[in-house]
Amino acid sequence: MNGGDSARTDPGPAPTDAPTNLDGSAGADRAALAEAAGGNGTALDPGAETDIWTGRTHWQHYAGRLALWLIGNLAVIVLVIWLARRIEWLTFKAGFAIAAVILVVSGLEMVVRRVFLNILSHRYRLTTQRLFIERGILSRTIDQTELIRVDDVRLHKSFLDRMFRLGSVAVVSTDATDREIVIEGIAEPEKVAEAIRTRMRAMRSKSLFIENL
Repeated sequence: MNGGDSARTDPGPAPTDAPTNLDGSAGADRAALAEAAGGNGTALDPGAETDIWTGRTHWQHYAGRLALWLIGNLAVIVLVIWLARRIEWLTFKAGFAIAAVILVVSGLEMVVRRVFLNILSHRYRLTTQRLFIERGILSRTIDQTELIRVDDVRLHKSFLDRMFRLGSVAVVSTDATDREIVIEGIAEPEKVAEAIRTRMRAMRSKSLFIENL
């Protein structure tokens, strides 16, 4: 055996590119920071974002407006019938045609545009990090608000909303474009409001913890 072989030194472990602290220890990676923050990393990892709730405005939220529209049209029909008995040129057939036109035009405005299309064109989605509001039918606009920017959450219920167990959730944030977002006329509004509060507080606590590391 060659004596030079026994004198060969061990090169030791291969150097790594991992960042080190001042004391030479390897720096904590992203997952370790998230775990230290007491969560699953959703405040740091965008890939961990998951849906919590999706919904639309319930049609019963517009029950009061629909009732007023119906009462108003019935009043018009009664008025036309009453006038048809007292005005010679206004026959019953003409009065019926006038009432039908008023009913159709007002129905297109109230039932179709202000209720049906409004429900169809608005969709709400809440994730573990953001609140999305999708607007539009053919073309679509999506507004999003980071839950960490939320300052206050308010819950409002009208008299009819309470009857149908509905409500509206107002979200006040520091967002420059949407300082107040209203999730209008949804079912189980208390659960949605509490979910927003819970996620907002969790994200803020994780952010503050990581900033203090």
